[in-house]
Amino acid sequence: MKLNINIKQMGKKGRRVKPVPFEYDRCPATAGELIEDTVRIMVKAFIERQKLSVESHVPEALSDETMKSMAEIGKIAFGYIYNDKEPNEDKAVDTALLAYEDGMVRLFINGEDVEYKKEGTPISLSEGDEVTFVRLAMLAGRMW
Repeated sequence: MKLNINIKQMGKKGRRVKPVPFEYDRCPATAGELIEDTVRIMVKAFIERQKLSVESHVPEALSDETMKSMAEIGKIAFGYIYNDKEPNEDKAVDTALLAYEDGMVRLFINGEDVEYKKEGTPISLSEGDEVTFVRLAMLAGRMW
């Protein structure tokens, strides 16, 4: 099943949200399964980038356009991952599920909020649906 996950593009100019297609092996039936499958896909992608980074020690040249967009973020890098420690996939899934249960992450499917009620709350997904994860950040200061 293919879903479009909205990912925020970094940078001061435009700060756009762009849909990125994700391929799932199964159709997630609950919000927990969707979060678990998405985290596993992202961890596997990170491990692949990590392996490529280690295999090719020679960084490739950056174009002027790439350097300008990186400068907007505030960091110009070659994409080399210095940490060679492989992430724990199960721990990452547990952390993401806990964040969702605690209300630190909100899930939107096709623009509608999927509120956490209890473990195993069913969701309905179809091919090409748009999914957005929003990480909520607490603001410093007083509430009164």
